[in-house]
Amino acid sequence: MESGLSLRMQTTLEELLPAFGATAPLKQYNPTASIDLSSAQNEVLRSELVEFFKSTIEDKLTGQAFALPGPGRLDGGHLQLREALASFFNTWWNPIHVVKPEHIVLTAGASDALENVIHAVCDDGDSVLVPGPYWYGFEHILKSRANVNVILAQPPTYENYDNYLLPSLQAAYDFSDDRSRIKAVLLCNPHNPLSRCYPKKALLELMEFCQERGLHLISDEIYGLAGLNGVPTSAPNFVSALSLTEPLVPEGAVKVDPSRIHVVWSASKLFGMSGFRVGCLVSQQNPQLLTSVSLLTLSHTNNIASLCLYHLLTWSQFPTLLTLNSERLTASYRLLATFLHKWRIDFVTPTHGIFLFAKLVKNARSVEDERSFYDRLALHGVKLGQGRFYRGVEGDFGWTRIRFSVSIDVLKSALASIDSFLLQNN
Repeated sequence: MESGLSLRMQTTLEELLPAFGATAPLKQYNPTASIDLSSAQNEVLRSELVEFFKSTIEDKLTGQAFALPGPGRLDGGHLQLREALASFFNTWWNPIHVVKPEHIVLTAGASDALENVIHAVCDDGDSVLVPGPYWYGFEHILKSRANVNVILAQPPTYENYDNYLLPSLQAAYDFSDDRSRIKAVLLCNPHNPLSRCYPKKALLELMEFCQERGLHLISDEIYGLAGLNGVPTSAPNFVSALSLTEPLVPEGAVKVDPSRIHVVWSASKLFGMSGFRVGCLVSQQNPQLLTSVSLLTLSHTNNIASLCLYHLLTWSQFPTLLTLNSERLTASYRLLATFLHKWRIDFVTPTHGIFLFAKLVKNARSVEDERSFYDRLALHGVKLGQGRFYRGVEGDFGWTRIRFSVSIDVLKSALASIDSFLLQNN
């Protein structure tokens, strides 16, 4: 029976389905009998947020929530939430120019913002430079609708990877078959999967690189406030692209076209609200782009999620919640770090984020070595993100992304399972 799919969709399926199949667990894997530390879910505030949102719906929900969100208007969506987000960015992101509600477009999460800003600035078949390692979901986001290619800028090592940001991008750009089709750099800062921040100097160099080549810089800052306590003093702090766009500020910086700087954020990682599907794009000097993304996402957002996030961002206890989030993430991270040290497993020390990148398979020499180990570990009771999918250092197998954004009890159970597995396999 003919599917009736368009040629475009048939081509997309042919290109993307193999990748989905490669990352899928074994058929024998039982998710109900396993702890999943492979996803990017933050669960450490879940009990508090469940109660907060229950009371929000009970006390604040009105009939207005059932209406279409701004029908026929391309203004960026729910005004109250955009006002709250503007205040949030002005308070915590240290922007050079005040963020205003009209600089913000609401989207159904960060992925929606990324997909649609890429759709707006790239043509079919164009390319975007992405520093590796990177979250492999970027490939699906860029390819499925906009049909935009990822060009990997690969680092030679995970240690001091930020030193290689500009050289790796320069090499990827120079060796591209058609530089004219490269339209943007997509950066995740703080980094996924390494959970580190790029230093200010590297970001300024990146902005110069983009400016010289007429490229957009899309900065995914979804992990911006997920900071850990007690990190090394030498580690870079989080610096938003919004704080580096003014050429006349003494500390700052380079002559960069602010209309080419775009920031993406959502509440999904900081507060574990992935299922709410609410996020935004911030672009301070490109109203035409904002109108375009508003048009592309006109029916994507929902009033209930907007209501919940608005009341969370304006809650008097919001700063306390951020502190609690960092305290719990830090406690879980330290438990995981102690375990890894016990087994003498190398890992990249995280400073901002909900997971870390570790070489759990010390002697892995091939894709098969890595796949076999993590497939067997999943069947043993713990699922981890296999490192090769993040397209990091070429030929360096055995790495994994391990999420620690779970309760101490859940993490202890997971580590006990990993411990017994390592004992059986060493």
